[in-house]
Amino acid sequence: MRRLSISLVIFTLFGWAAFWTVGTFDLFANAPEVRHLIYGVGLTLTAITLVVFLAEFFLNTILADAFQFESSGLIKAITYAALTCITSVTLLSQFGVDVGAILTTSAIVGAVVGLSMQSTLGSIISGMSMSAEPLLKIGSAVRFENRTVIIEQKTWRHIVGRRLDNIRVIIPNSMLANMPILVLPEDGPTRFDVFVHLPPDVPPQLITDLLSEAFVDIEHLDATRSVMVTPIETQPDLDSIRYRIRLWARTYSQVSILKGEVLRRSWYVLSRSGIRQPRSNLYEASAWVGISNTALHTYMRDYGILKFNLEAESNIKQYRFAPAEVLHFPPSEVGRNMIIVGGQVSAGVNPYFNPIEYGRTARPHLPTMNVQKLSTAAIVRKIADQLAIETGPIAEKLVRDAMKSSVKLHDALVILSENISDAIRREKFLTTTQSWFLAQIVDDNEEIATLTLDASGRVSPAPELRAVSEVLAVTFSQSPR
Repeated sequence: MRRLSISLVIFTLFGWAAFWTVGTFDLFANAPEVRHLIYGVGLTLTAITLVVFLAEFFLNTILADAFQFESSGLIKAITYAALTCITSVTLLSQFGVDVGAILTTSAIVGAVVGLSMQSTLGSIISGMSMSAEPLLKIGSAVRFENRTVIIEQKTWRHIVGRRLDNIRVIIPNSMLANMPILVLPEDGPTRFDVFVHLPPDVPPQLITDLLSEAFVDIEHLDATRSVMVTPIETQPDLDSIRYRIRLWARTYSQVSILKGEVLRRSWYVLSRSGIRQPRSNLYEASAWVGISNTALHTYMRDYGILKFNLEAESNIKQYRFAPAEVLHFPPSEVGRNMIIVGGQVSAGVNPYFNPIEYGRTARPHLPTMNVQKLSTAAIVRKIADQLAIETGPIAEKLVRDAMKSSVKLHDALVILSENISDAIRREKFLTTTQSWFLAQIVDDNEEIATLTLDASGRVSPAPELRAVSEVLAVTFSQSPR
């Protein structure tokens, strides 16, 4: 724009210099049309230069610097159009044109066009007002018809957005201008509520204590904000009390998934404390029995795990944990032993420090939750697609042969990588594909751990463990033989 302004100034100066030269030296005395042409060119160049300088002064100096307002494409177009109309009327009047007749005719034509394009003009005018709204910009998320829509494009007539289910939506500006718009937060968490029904004979404070600590290790929740667990309604006909769990999601796009994860986690936490959610009287209520203590005793002895005698078979306790849950036990389990009987766990978790808090933006790239993970078949399909980039159509046969000759997916990847000759591309293939399935799985679940208490009141084994799938943990006490 700066080069354009300088060029316009130079051309304008040349135009007026030519007009001055013609007038001073009385050139083209027998051709007055040439003089009028040079004069017209000078006026036109002056008008164009004036429009550019006034528009830049209004958009940059007044709006941007003084009012800290970033002008959209529509605002710039309106500014240039208005200044062009004013200078055009002025130029026409200088050339002796009847401007009044033109304005009268254009008003009649404008009325006809306005009536025939009423809806379109309404959307354009609404687009002018919507473009001036700083909250609505590319990347903003709004609620439209109870769906979250992320704005991808803004035009004079409509905005184009994409829903979380990847469906694109076109919303006319006239509709947005006539309805309340909910703009979801981009720089902070979003609050949501989950409701559960629990027995009326369980003390509400016990429910609050259990559920307030149940969700701190879910990375998609903002653990720095308090969890509110409140009994809000008694329902005698259902023999239950309705509780509201109020939490804060880090990003609005995760709310719908988190509602299901909170219900899943609540079920496991309450079940470990012997609290079962009420069910219809038409069905017989039966508690989960689990594995018998005798069978557990035989299992541990058959695998040679026990180096000590069990104090009593009745002293064995069983706990089930949800996927992605950090294994924490009741305070009464301090000093007892723990062993994983079913499921898989990963070691080295840290429930106190969340790595996404360091060096990330307000909208972090969060890891997928357990419910979002790919199935093994989907991972194999992606591996075949990735290998096809390196080997071509033969990748399908290579993957089938590797899967038949291997028991573990990691071994199959190593075999497949041998078909890539370039070492750098081979390493990139392994790094990419290995990130698609779970890492650091503890295959040996038969190791006995002692449960200890830390300063925060959490009872956990060392090192701390996180469930990868549903986990069945057994605690017991031993005495020397």
